[in-house]
Amino acid sequence: MKNEKKVLTLRICGPGFEKLAKGETKYKYREVKSFWETRLFDKKGNPKEYDEIHIINGYKTTSPKAIFEFGGLEGTEEYNGKTCFKIKLGKMLEIQNYDLGK
Repeated sequence: MKNEKKVLTLRICGPGFEKLAKGETKYKYREVKSFWETRLFDKKGNPKEYDEIHIINGYKTTSPKAIFEFGGLEGTEEYNGKTCFKIKLGKMLEIQNYDLGK
């Protein structure tokens, strides 16, 4: 039996992905809504643990993807005028389908 990694998948736009690939982003933010609450917290309200965060720029299998260690949740914070969950990105493990020389 394989030990499956627990992965949190986030989708972002092109300019956001460029900043991420260049190491200019240490956190990702997701608006406090039930959609994200169920992905980030268990039924008792405790933060879920993930092994990795996969951040994808698009929906195709060939879309650029960055894989990070999961750095945990750091509560909520105002971001772009909305209350958001603050997700810490750990070390970048891999980047796929993206030219870092851009």
